[in-house]
Amino acid sequence: MSSASVDARAALARLYREDHGYESDPLGEARVVEAGSSPTYGEMLPAATNHLLRYLQLGPKDVFYDLGSGVGKVILQTAMTVPVASCVGIELMRSRHRIAQRLIGRARSEGLLQAADCRARNSDFMRARLGDATVVYSCSTAFPTDLMMGLAARLARLPIGLRLVSTQELEDNDWFSLEDVLHLDMSWHRRSKVHAYRLVRRRWR
Repeated sequence: MSSASVDARAALARLYREDHGYESDPLGEARVVEAGSSPTYGEMLPAATNHLLRYLQLGPKDVFYDLGSGVGKVILQTAMTVPVASCVGIELMRSRHRIAQRLIGRARSEGLLQAADCRARNSDFMRARLGDATVVYSCSTAFPTDLMMGLAARLARLPIGLRLVSTQELEDNDWFSLEDVLHLDMSWHRRSKVHAYRLVRRRWR
């Protein structure tokens, strides 16, 4: 993975040279707040994404989701690094989604993707289809607690074994077991805690 990762990081820097998720978008921010989430933007840094991918050991049967995927950096880096079945980013703010969609298209046209599929969806992840996910990542630090518990309850309906990686620690629940705490560099803080969970009990109601 190391040589592919270096190439992916270089390609990511080139693709995103003029695009980022920090532009002001009052209408988009209002839409996010209305959905009960936070428009605050932050990113996992590319070297940290490589560390996470090495930890996850994704394979060709995995479907990787990023909930609140911003401009798509994590799903695009994943898709350029690992030959997974699919990488899917779900982002509610249209301005960020458009950047992700455009740059995924550019990476695909340049033949940079190892993943069989990579796509960005403009949607509320609390309503979007997630049923094929095997691994879910969320840069969730700014999410309200109620949203995090609602998300955990929603993901708990998926098959046992689902892995959830969250920058925010979940409150105690009957569904997810904490497997590890990683310390990864984020745009707002170095060596931030990133929590790796596994679904061990499904929610049937």
